[in-house]
Amino acid sequence: MKILIAEDDAMIRNLIADTLTAAGHAVTAARTGSEASRLIASETFEAAVLDVMLPGKDGLALCQELRKTQEIPIILLTALGALDDKRAGFDIGADDYMTKPFLPEELLFRLQAVARRYRKAALPVLSLGGVTIDKTSYLVKQADQTIRLPRKEFELLYQLASFPGRVFSRDELIERIWGIDFEGDDRTIDVHVKRLRERFLDAGFEILTVRGLGYRLEVR
Repeated sequence: MKILIAEDDAMIRNLIADTLTAAGHAVTAARTGSEASRLIASETFEAAVLDVMLPGKDGLALCQELRKTQEIPIILLTALGALDDKRAGFDIGADDYMTKPFLPEELLFRLQAVARRYRKAALPVLSLGGVTIDKTSYLVKQADQTIRLPRKEFELLYQLASFPGRVFSRDELIERIWGIDFEGDDRTIDVHVKRLRERFLDAGFEILTVRGLGYRLEVR
């Protein structure tokens, strides 16, 4: 993968770059947020590791820039471990979040895991927990039963199932499924999640509430 690293601490930046390069990835490193922003505008990446606390432009702003043009795995790094910081990262589309200090090998494993989810999400048909979700026909099959869901329920299920284990905030789900012009409230997500849970009580997956953050789908 071609990976962007934005980290102002030279030791941490070099450690991450060395670890990812040794694993066969191509790395482009930026020392400031402004430098990373210029790279985002001129190049295409397959993944990004962004420090939240950067001079010039912070990692949250960079994440937002990437999300406008590139659908790639993004991991945020920060020395802060507060829930509000994690919520902010997930709200703007980060896939994962690591608090310093961390093991570079763990970062590599997490990045590879997120990348696998993205490759899976590119498939029109998903199969998990004994359920097949077909984006081309908007049909769901469980055992010998074909289930036709309301469109928004289907799109919510497909979004969560495309990235099992990933936390999605309510705001992100609303933006991805209902659009940025949606004028309802975020409780709409809760209602749709409740309906999906009731429909798939016996499936091999479950939709979990992550308190203070949002929802994630886990395969049993």
